[in-house]
Amino acid sequence: MDDLRFIQVGELAKGISENVLPAVADLSGRSVQLFFEDGSSTRYTFTDAHDLRWEALTGSAAGASGEESYSATCFRDSVYFVDYVSRSERATSVSLVLDLAAGKATAVIGTLPAEADVQKSAYRLASVGADLTAVAVRFLRATIDRPFDPEERHHAPTTELVGKRVQYVYSQTETYEHIYLNEKLYTWQCLTGSEQGLADTDRCHYFKIDDELYLFVWREKIVPTLGVVLLDWRRKKTTGKLFGYESDDFGGLTNTPIGAYATLLNVTTYD
Repeated sequence: MDDLRFIQVGELAKGISENVLPAVADLSGRSVQLFFEDGSSTRYTFTDAHDLRWEALTGSAAGASGEESYSATCFRDSVYFVDYVSRSERATSVSLVLDLAAGKATAVIGTLPAEADVQKSAYRLASVGADLTAVAVRFLRATIDRPFDPEERHHAPTTELVGKRVQYVYSQTETYEHIYLNEKLYTWQCLTGSEQGLADTDRCHYFKIDDELYLFVWREKIVPTLGVVLLDWRRKKTTGKLFGYESDDFGGLTNTPIGAYATLLNVTTYD
């Protein structure tokens, strides 16, 4: 046990991509306008299967635009997970959950910390009531091609995963389990693979996208890592990504597609 070592995402990513869903080109040639709950709106134009262009139409960033390289997977009919690393912002990724049939979307905007921010002690952060993780994340719900109406039913935080203990098989060599403790924290441990024997409890977020379909986001505190996945209980499958630094020099980034097969081990309930 003395040789246990937390590793950067660049090293971890080598073994967790075996069970990813194949990328799709379904969005190629399509344009969608997202009307966000904060009053801003952005048009996304998917020029082909790999590149998109975004343009901020309203809001504080109105007039800004850019081009990105993206990947997209389709989890259920008309439900897409679109992901890219921003070229205009430092160490920032954008993940979009697009439910085209329902006309609903959620954007997950995550930013990795600079090395100096990671050096702050857990005690210092806790003493001022700050998150123990330095990985930042923003969630923006949206409607697609029509103005946002707060009275509608949108993707919303959920506690439906709380109490579940789930085993995830990422590849023939990499297996993890998650224990969803409460609405803010979960525990993970590596059962087999490059982090075997390691475990921790980290900050997390849950959103319900549809019946038995969830968006799960986690932010690790020891090695700065952002995980964003869709979990489909009907298929017992996940699709998503792991975002972090390539190595300990906090230079290059790794944004790796991931996917796993899920097995429910047990459920804990409290009176």
